[in-house]
Amino acid sequence: MRKIFFASTLALLLVAHSAAGLAQTTRGTTAQRTTAPARAQTSTVARVSVPLPASDAVLTVDLKRLLTEAAPRALASDPARLAQLSADIEQFKSRTGVDARDFDTLAVGSRLLRLPSGATKVANVVAVARGTFSADALVRNARAAAKGNLAEQAYGGKTLYVIAVNDRIKVFGLLKTHVSELALCVLDQYTLAVGAPAAVRSAVDAAAGRGRVDPSLMNQAQGAGDLIAFAGNVPPGVLAGVDTGLPNVDRAVASIRGFRGSVASTPAGLQLTTVLRAANADDAKQLYMTADAMRQVAPGLISMAGEKGRFARSVVNNLKVTTRGNEVQLRLDVPQSDISDLLRAL
Repeated sequence: MRKIFFASTLALLLVAHSAAGLAQTTRGTTAQRTTAPARAQTSTVARVSVPLPASDAVLTVDLKRLLTEAAPRALASDPARLAQLSADIEQFKSRTGVDARDFDTLAVGSRLLRLPSGATKVANVVAVARGTFSADALVRNARAAAKGNLAEQAYGGKTLYVIAVNDRIKVFGLLKTHVSELALCVLDQYTLAVGAPAAVRSAVDAAAGRGRVDPSLMNQAQGAGDLIAFAGNVPPGVLAGVDTGLPNVDRAVASIRGFRGSVASTPAGLQLTTVLRAANADDAKQLYMTADAMRQVAPGLISMAGEKGRFARSVVNNLKVTTRGNEVQLRLDVPQSDISDLLRAL
């Protein structure tokens, strides 16, 4: 039964990941400081090309809207959690000198690798944030936050400030992960690259015009008006190790060649969309059938109680799945009441 349930939910993992990622993001953000002047809804900075290095997957975040609109709206009825979220950003600032509230947009690039074990690894992750900040102040704050554990590395005419973290932190207050060394590099007066030293060096190269991300992939991950947008190309063989116990599903999953999607704010709540691009129409049909099976069997298999269980059932009831050609689209409308319930349950 466990394998059957896994197979029936496999095609929905990207949607679930998007929902979880938004919840994580919302948990790690709070309203912009009341003393800071409001910035224009569409900034000149946000429209400038982002210097991401070559990547298999790209994610972009309208950071300002998440900080000033989405998080306060989602947590309006939970001031205690909203206060905790502010503390998450402050903790990242205290460890690195970087204040997420100084930035308008965030773009993240990564590589998708298949390990010898057959597992898929997300590697070479680098974040490029754009906004209006003082480079001198940022470096001073980074030095103070590092408490002597900061090294400088010259590369490509830029300086990388490498902080020995060796801890689990929420990068930009959004995603909790273990970090050994975190490198910061001011690429220009509006742009900061953050990540492992090797990944940040690749961002320096990209800023100089060398080894940049595929423009078509970047365009797919920059949806107008979206809170979050993402896109990716799956390298051949990366998903070949998936084993659900159902050969047809395994073949269909292994055939996925790309994905794109978004999280958009609506008057009623949020709309999550994911499109999976298969190798051909037959494989897309198998993915569609898998997703459709999820809607039929999931209600009887959801054992979570309370708010989490109600949210899971709402996801199943509201999910819309369609297929066209070699693509499968999954769309989920999440009411505002469900967002609040989910966050309170976490």
